[in-house]
Amino acid sequence: MDELQMISEMLDEPPTPETRAAVHRRLLDGMRQPERPARRAWRRPALWSGFGLTAATAAAVTGVVVVSSGTSPRAPDPRHGPATRPMSSTTVLLTAAEHAEKAPTSGTYWHVLQMQSRLFHNERKNYSILGWQLVGQWSRPDGRSWTGYRGLPPTPASAKDEAAFRRDGSPDPARISPRLDKGTGTKTFPVCDKGMTYRQVQALPTNPAELRDTLRRAIPRDHPTAGRTADEVVKNCVTDLLSSVPAPPKVRAAAFRMLAAMPGVTAMGEVADERGRKGVGLRVQVQRGVSDTVIIDPGSSLVLSTSRAVAGVTGKVDKVVYLQAGWTDAPPKIPTLP
Repeated sequence: MDELQMISEMLDEPPTPETRAAVHRRLLDGMRQPERPARRAWRRPALWSGFGLTAATAAAVTGVVVVSSGTSPRAPDPRHGPATRPMSSTTVLLTAAEHAEKAPTSGTYWHVLQMQSRLFHNERKNYSILGWQLVGQWSRPDGRSWTGYRGLPPTPASAKDEAAFRRDGSPDPARISPRLDKGTGTKTFPVCDKGMTYRQVQALPTNPAELRDTLRRAIPRDHPTAGRTADEVVKNCVTDLLSSVPAPPKVRAAAFRMLAAMPGVTAMGEVADERGRKGVGLRVQVQRGVSDTVIIDPGSSLVLSTSRAVAGVTGKVDKVVYLQAGWTDAPPKIPTLP
């Protein structure tokens, strides 16, 4: 079925020629960039406290969410005149699905490069910062894997923390030495908090409804759902499948289409991530007081970044910027910023 036909049926409105042109201009013009990988324990010196939450909220903060449905106004494009219609998250996700099916699938290693952050609070001087690390992962279909780390400069958690952070000498509470570690055992990938082998990931369904059922079954029995439904948990964890798991192109396309049929997301329009790359922002309320922002590039189907905000906590408590994700023949090495 044609993507715009699917959009028409989901939104119960036919796309006009003007809408077709506007959608493709907004989604495909000027949005070209990759991408995405692993989480490592951070050191916390006594002076600094980590981010503390209740059990229910902590469970929500450990995941990341992408969702679908809902609309928001689209800013006029000065190059082409006013937009004829708001851009819906359904349109964004279905466009991403179309491009996901065309992703390259050849290479020796599945490679993901990402910037990860963690919130730290200086209790004596009462300011918060984000500690950053660069993480690169290389995985082979036979289960062998490598993970590289490099520390990055910390940043103030918000504008109001900046002055205190500078006065304190811009300290880094989580210094990381550059290194490359070889994995032990068979590499697994997180799919709704269940570790799946490369072979299991390749066998995931390509039908959106069947994929949703499979992801529901993948949720561990002891998963801290905090009263949420299985579908809410699926929406909370499917970003891993879209950003850092070597899922086949048709599986990733099915994941985007699955999300496009589920309620709960608001499109934010065109935004830029922390590296200045342009994409489309999607915002979802994970649970009361916790919301996620996901930026994707529909033209490449890549997740550019995710971030989480929690009521009562300064700034973003968790940010991940996906720089690269895909197949490569380049061997593992200590990562550097591209």
